[in-house]
Amino acid sequence: MSSVTILQPLDPLKVFLEYDNQYQVYVAQCLQTGHLVTADDPELAKEMIVELLEEEVSLAVKANDISTLLSNPAPMELFFKWELASKVPEAIEPPRMIKVSGGVPRELRVLVGQDYRAVEVETEIRIAKGKTAAA
Repeated sequence: MSSVTILQPLDPLKVFLEYDNQYQVYVAQCLQTGHLVTADDPELAKEMIVELLEEEVSLAVKANDISTLLSNPAPMELFFKWELASKVPEAIEPPRMIKVSGGVPRELRVLVGQDYRAVEVETEIRIAKGKTAAA
């Protein structure tokens, strides 16, 4: 199996994690895809968003349609929060990698420059933390 990254708009996937005082939960949301999870614990929220993104990216690759992943991004405010948090070294989690295996549709084989019937796509998830404690 060849290793190819064909998901440039999704590499890296950026996730912002913060505590929501109104609902008293941790919220992790992917900027590019808009996918969101909530949990009572920040570690659980991180695990859940990684699992969700892995599943959704896998389905999009198998369907040969990553545009559906990008059709509903997070609000612009979250992009600004992520950028601000990314300037603070302790606010950035070590990168997490997800791997998706799947077939390369015929129309993409020329684009990836290979004639492989199956590839392994790897993309990075970068999590930035905002306010992660109750005020």
